[in-house]
Order: sequence, then structure tokens, then C-alpha cells
Amino acid sequence: MILAIANHTFREAIRKKILHVLFGLGVFIVIISPFMPTTDEPDARIKMAFIVFFQVVALLCILGIIFLSATALPYEIEDRTIYGILSKPVSRIKIILGKAVGFSFLSAFLLGILSLIQVFFVWQAASKTPEKYRGVLKARNEFRASQFSVRGKSHHVREGIVWIEGGRAGVAVWNFLHLPVESGGTGHFEANYKLKIESSSVDVDTIPLIVKVADAVSGEGKTNILSAKMDEPLTVEIASEIIQKSGSVEITAFPLRSEDYIGVTPDDVKLFSVQNGFAVNYAKAIGTTFLKFLLMAVIAVTGSTYLSAPVSIVSALFIFLCGHILDFFKDFSLLLHRSDMHDHSLLSEFDKPGVFFEYLDFIIKKPLEALSVILPDFKKFDSLKFLLKGVDIPLETVGFLLGYTAMYVSICLFISFILFKRREIL
Repeated sequence: MILAIANHTFREAIRKKILHVLFGLGVFIVIISPFMPTTDEPDARIKMAFIVFFQVVALLCILGIIFLSATALPYEIEDRTIYGILSKPVSRIKIILGKAVGFSFLSAFLLGILSLIQVFFVWQAASKTPEKYRGVLKARNEFRASQFSVRGKSHHVREGIVWIEGGRAGVAVWNFLHLPVESGGTGHFEANYKLKIESSSVDVDTIPLIVKVADAVSGEGKTNILSAKMDEPLTVEIASEIIQKSGSVEITAFPLRSEDYIGVTPDDVKLFSVQNGFAVNYAKAIGTTFLKFLLMAVIAVTGSTYLSAPVSIVSALFIFLCGHILDFFKDFSLLLHRSDMHDHSLLSEFDKPGVFFEYLDFIIKKPLEALSVILPDFKKFDSLKFLLKGVDIPLETVGFLLGYTAMYVSICLFISFILFKRREIL
């Protein structure tokens, strides 16, 4: 019976004109996203397509899901169409579950079609992008340097950037320790460089760079002469044999010519291990987005079991908005709690907590803390940050989100059952 109600809910929702409008608008935005004006970075169009899809198109879809799931039950009660279901031996919890499952089907349907369309246009944009700039379409694990140092002497330090003169006057060194070692030497690693370059020569935007990737223990490795171009990253593949020796890698870099300079920081070189393909990583991103849709649909259904359609919509939108600004709540709550953070903005009589801050703490801080604990944090479902860096979404993250969603869905279904059971309809 739950599946029958879910199928009916899906069919009714799919006929709604508002869904047609939002879906059509979403398709249109997906199609034009690779062609939107953006920066001059070679992979900017690919990144723009991801940003538009996960921040604009997903928002349009979730607004449609909220509207439909928050109004379905109140409208059925108002139109008395629910009487036919209640006249049968169907418990109210099955009705709620059927509604939730039906809107989960709708969410999966919308995300499935739109994501397939988006992947097609992403690959179209990628086909026009040079191979070395397609790192965003990989699924890599990111490793930051455990240690950073400069051998020899630096030329000068400015704004936290260490500038090194060429000709071996100084050498930048990044050490990566305790890297995962796979049996059989099949691990695929690559180093990504984002160095700042300068030259005393006139009209030079490319300098020769000496880069060595070696085992951190034995020092054995490979030295390359690369052409470093201003504002362009460099990617060097690392032989699996180097990683296999000790699981630690040392990367060094310095300009070949004495008239050239490089500016370096600890985060200018990162190591990536290529894991799954883009398709698997993108599927995980869509999956986490679906969990967000599912949770929001269940929240809206919960509100609709007791509230009228307009109030249910507003309540769901309020929870959705608050779920994206919980960090602001936490920071603002901390700001109220820490009187020492107000020294430059308040009069001297407020330097120490007094009656004013005690009341402010009670009236504002406590509710903010309660909201940050009770409401779901939708920023946890953000998979865009992984895709934009070409970083593999960890299975641990997906597993955590599954548990997080299951917990909130269970709580919402329990509340909705209590509310709907007490509601008089007949």
C-alpha cells in the first residue's frame, strides 16, 4: 500500500505546472551554463557548469520539491480526496510514508535527468579544454605537505611568500609523509604546482624550473626541467616506484637561471592520488544531493501533517534557510558569549559582562545555540567543493551523510505520525 500511495503521489506531482516550469528552467540553465561568461582560466567553463548546477539548478528543484511536498496533504484534505484512502484499512503512518517515498522518487527523477544532461554538456566543455587542465574531472585524494623548508637562502619574504632566486641559491622543499602505499605498485600519484614566478629579464612570462621528485629516505628519484608559466599550474606524474619505497616523498624546486625567481608557500605544492573515475565521483555527488532533497521533502511532509499549505511552505523554507546559515548562528552565539571580542565596538562600561549581556545571552544566544543543535545542517551535504578541486568524495563522508539523513528522517517521520494521528479529518 505504501508503494501504491507513493506511485499516486509521484504521478500527481509530475503533472503540476510549477514542476514543469522549474524543470524547464533548470534544463535551460544547464544547457547555457558552459557558455556563461567567466574567468580566463582554461577549466573555468567546466567549473562554472558545476557551480550553476549544484547552486542554482539544485535550488530551483528543491524549491519545487518543498512546494509540492508541503501542499500535497493539505490540498488532499481540503479537496476531501484523502477520504477515499482513509476509508480503506490503511494506517496514517503508511500515508505519510507513501508521501515521503513518492517525493523521494520525484527527487531522484529530477536529479537523474538533469544530471545526465549536465554531464553531456560538461564533457562537451571538457573536449575543448587542454588535457592538462582537466584535473577537475578526476577523482583524487588530496595530500598537503607535512613539512616545508628552504635550503640555502631565500632572496626575500613578502606577504608570507618566500621568494627564491635561481641558480641554486635557494631550493624550496616540500615533504609528504605517510602516504598510502598500495600493494603491487599500482597507485597513481601526481604533484600539482601553483608557484608564483618573476624574472628580471624583460617581457618574460615563462621560466625554466628544476623540479625533483624523490623518495624522502633514500633520495632516489627523478629530476625534470619544466617550463613554468605565469598563473598556470604544473602537473607532474609520480612513478609508483617512488611512493612504494617508503611512503614518503620529497619534492624540490628552484629556477634554473639566476635572473629568475619563484615565490613559494607550504600549500603551493599538493600531492594527489587518483582513485575512482569522474563518473563514480559525480554519482556520489548526486547521491549526497539526493539525500538533501529527501531530507527536505520529509521535513515539508512533516509540516503538512499539521499545518495549512501556506504555513507549511513557509516553515519548510525557514528550516531550509536556517540549515544553510548554522555557521553564522554558531559564530554569532560565540560573539555574544565572548565579551572580550567587543572591546573595539562598545563603550568601556560594557568591557565586562553585566546585566545587558546577561539578558542578551539569555534572549538571543540560547535560542541560537538551540537552533544550531536541533536543525539539520545542510552545508554538510555540499559536494561541490570536492568536484571543483577534482577530489574524490570519501566513502566515509557518504556513509556519515546516510546516517545523518536517516536520523533526521526517522525523527521527522515519528513527529509527523504523532501529529497526523491527533489531527481530526473525518
